[in-house]
Amino acid sequence: MAMSTSSSQTTAQAIRKTTPSQTTVPVPRNLLVWLTVGVGGTFLFVVIYLIEGATRPGFSAWQDTISSLSFGPYGWVQQANFMLCGVSCLLLAVVWRQVLKGGVCATWYPLMRSVEGVGLIGLGIFRVDPLHTASMVVTIVAMVGGLFVIARRFWGDPNWRGWATFSIACGVWPNLVMPLFGVALNPHSVLAGYTGLIERLATSPDIVWGVVLLIPLWAGTKLVQKRA
Repeated sequence: MAMSTSSSQTTAQAIRKTTPSQTTVPVPRNLLVWLTVGVGGTFLFVVIYLIEGATRPGFSAWQDTISSLSFGPYGWVQQANFMLCGVSCLLLAVVWRQVLKGGVCATWYPLMRSVEGVGLIGLGIFRVDPLHTASMVVTIVAMVGGLFVIARRFWGDPNWRGWATFSIACGVWPNLVMPLFGVALNPHSVLAGYTGLIERLATSPDIVWGVVLLIPLWAGTKLVQKRA
């Protein structure tokens, strides 16, 4: 019996040595600062296109798409705005890679943000179809995919489980609204007068998600990380 007990203890110790344990750690302040910078860049995207739309003669934020600001004498401003937002997403990909390091989705979520960033840069470079539309599709798909991926990470973390639901809701939203945007692009549609509004509603969840998420992160809510 004594030998059996000793053997069981030895086996348990071996398992503890070879099985990763989970610890919860707050996000380091330097990473929080860079996250805030990246999120600020995406939020600035909204601020810029709102100002551009309000000051551009003949432009209607209700009817006209964001991309239509890329044309005209000052079209370069919106082109640069797309690219700035794309660079901000690439920065967020790098930072999130460090934040999620050692846990679930540490590769896939940053990858989705990187693809989103490349898509936004493409929107700034290519003003006309088919490359402009292709860039938009890449951006939207990566945005939605990233929200679902990070929801997977949050679901396995007791401190963040509620945020998994929020992330899924933000990911589902564009799938519900983008079809309406497609309908609104038809000039004979009853939604044609709201094309710009629908587009803004469809593409904003990712930015809203990033801004809201900064609140618990700065408040010190810890993330689960796996440690060997």
